[in-house]
Amino acid sequence: MLRIPHLGQFLAFSAIGTVTLMSLLVLPAMIGVLVDNAGMSDSSAGWSASANFLAAAIIGLLISVRIHRLNLRQVATIALAVAAVADLLSAFTAGEVPVFFAARILAGCALGAAYVAAVSSFARYDEFERGFGLYVTMQFIVSGLGLYVVPVYADEIGAVGLFSGFAVLDCLALLLARTLPNEKASEKATAESGSELKILLTVSAALAIFGFAAFEAANNAQFTYIERFGVSLGISDHKVGFSLLIASLIGIPGAFCIVIVGQRFGTLLPLVVGMLIALAGLAILLSAESYAAYFIGSCCMGFSWAFCLPFIQSLLATIDRKGSAIAAGTSFSTFGSAIGPGIAALVVTGGRYPNVFLLSIGLFIVTLVAFVYADRARRAKR
Repeated sequence: MLRIPHLGQFLAFSAIGTVTLMSLLVLPAMIGVLVDNAGMSDSSAGWSASANFLAAAIIGLLISVRIHRLNLRQVATIALAVAAVADLLSAFTAGEVPVFFAARILAGCALGAAYVAAVSSFARYDEFERGFGLYVTMQFIVSGLGLYVVPVYADEIGAVGLFSGFAVLDCLALLLARTLPNEKASEKATAESGSELKILLTVSAALAIFGFAAFEAANNAQFTYIERFGVSLGISDHKVGFSLLIASLIGIPGAFCIVIVGQRFGTLLPLVVGMLIALAGLAILLSAESYAAYFIGSCCMGFSWAFCLPFIQSLLATIDRKGSAIAAGTSFSTFGSAIGPGIAALVVTGGRYPNVFLLSIGLFIVTLVAFVYADRARRAKR
């Protein structure tokens, strides 16, 4: 029977981290609500998501260079309280673009801080790779449910209901913040591992962090408009919602693979396999003319994303067990999440959704090269 040490802590960290990513986990559905129910353009909706993710990335990066010196519980508690206010403000300003953008930036700053606090906590426990697997599994369960419920009930939920729901979840996560580590990394541990900046400037850390950012940019570029692409093919809202639901749910066994096998096959080989699946999915979407092709391509993307994430996070956690590499990596991945919808918005003008898939293919190739050389540098350092 599989035994997972620190299961209670890992589940609590996973819940907090999942809440901080809600605007990402239901991104295409959120874009649909903003376009269809709040009167925003495709580009404005995409840029609002980018502003939110960019703010989270900047705050997370600033925290990562001081992560050894911070009390993660205190960081998350303050951040989640601010996030609840910002998400509630977003609920009632979706029709006023400048105010809505400001609210999303504030929410991004707060949720970025809470996200880094949650994900960095895993690295301080043994068998953290299984914790990351549980974390990604939870993300995809929540994403699948959200991507089905929000498009189907978009008219009833609307922007007010969607962002008010985010605020409620922020409050629930706030109740779990007490499970996070309540102390700074010890001076002895910090001295042994080196300063945060020294760790982050190693070749292995820098390449792994860059690769994580490119990976998230590739995924979020296609994810932002995959719902709109389905609509452009003439697929019904219910079928689009069902496809996105299954695409997320099929990621659950992908994420859970690392919980079962740990790091028996290392990190590079699984990452290569996962990204090849993504490239296959994008090729299918590029040639899609039917619901079946849309469904299969979406499922490939969902499985690949979930499968790769815990291996990437584990790679970063091995570089610094006190969390600087995983904190910086997740922050830079948020830069990728911010850049992805933005550059996708640039190439999608006029409803040219296949351009987004071509963009993602290029980014996945860059990602794969970065991880190959990051793994080589890590092995050479040993």
